Amino acid sequence: MTELRKYLLASDYPQVIEKVRSTLKQSIRNFKKHEIKEWCAKRWRNIFINEAIKYPEAVEAATHKKLFGGPDNRDPRQKIASRFLRDEGPNEWNIEMPAPEFKELKNTTLLFCPGFMSGLFPVMAFQDAFPILQKYYKVRILQSDSHPMRSCEANTVDLLNAMEKGIGLDANEDLIPEKDAIPPKDIFVIAYSKGMPDLLVLLAKRPDLKKRIRCIFNWAGAPGGSYLADSLYDSIKDINFNIQEEFVTLLKLVSPIIQVPHKIRRLSEYNVKAAILDLTTYFRGEFLRENLKKIDALNIPIFNITGSTTITEVPYFQIQGVNELNKYDANNDMQVTQKHSKIHIPMATDLAMLHAHHWDVSYNSFVGKLSFGSPNLDHPFPKTAGAVAMVKFAYELGLID
Repeated sequence: MTELRKYLLASDYPQVIEKVRSTLKQSIRNFKKHEIKEWCAKRWRNIFINEAIKYPEAVEAATHKKLFGGPDNRDPRQKIASRFLRDEGPNEWNIEMPAPEFKELKNTTLLFCPGFMSGLFPVMAFQDAFPILQKYYKVRILQSDSHPMRSCEANTVDLLNAMEKGIGLDANEDLIPEKDAIPPKDIFVIAYSKGMPDLLVLLAKRPDLKKRIRCIFNWAGAPGGSYLADSLYDSIKDINFNIQEEFVTLLKLVSPIIQVPHKIRRLSEYNVKAAILDLTTYFRGEFLRENLKKIDALNIPIFNITGSTTITEVPYFQIQGVNELNKYDANNDMQVTQKHSKIHIPMATDLAMLHAHHWDVSYNSFVGKLSFGSPNLDHPFPKTAGAVAMVKFAYELGLID
């Protein structure tokens, strides 16, 4: 660590990259070292900034619209860092680091664990990013066909189908027929929202999977649950929703953005109360108290990337929720506080706090009539840049190949 600290102080980034990689190769537990964590955070943000400037729409969204004073002539990197990063991120835009090397992945598949209500929104998470990763970076994408509304325990079946059989969705969100499914070799994971607690429940049940999981990106996850789920569960726990019309009413209560399909897929598996209960802070807190040490002992590197927003940046029908979360943490992402969005173990590293709300970090815009007349559903955050940054970062560390 003394040698690494020397390179960090000298801003000798090529040597830092090589030293960090060799240090982790010696022992994956070196992720618990402060210097390693500090470097990982700075490096991921640097890769993200330099990927995001490749997207003109992201730079345009980050450009100040001035009534007086002339054009915004800031460097595109400064615009991106100031608009889409919090904490140290806005001050790191002009750090010069080597471009990350990357080669086609031959042994590792990217597994995506989707969140609560996946498939019920107007768009899917990373729906532009995953096809780009597959086409231009030759990354095999496998998405778990996780049910949008049932318990974490129940969804472990979907996760196992993906990991062990290759059954799920492809990069374009098309279901992979069982006859065409190819079991992946090793995997690395991006887990979004409820997808993170789904995954943690599976790891607690099946610690043997650690041999195949190279690393996990906890992307605006909810491992600690949400105070909003606490309130919602308390309001519905004594109500029986048995009739389909009442069931649809309940879905709309959860979010007006939900689009209930004419024919609801896997209808018999819906268990809305169980899904919401599993997202309560007391339920998730109890799980973590029982399992955190076991999860840390798996020696799987976990990277926390969280979101942060303000009351003026969310849809009008989310304002009340943000107000409630502001009582606990002003840096909430509209659904989850910073504390509950992270997993807190030595093998977990905080990479970034993104300036974006919970939907913005993963979903394309909810446009036209789907916006319900609300602003702040344009979702400008550069999701493809975030996804590419995760892949290149993991490759540089030697975690995937």
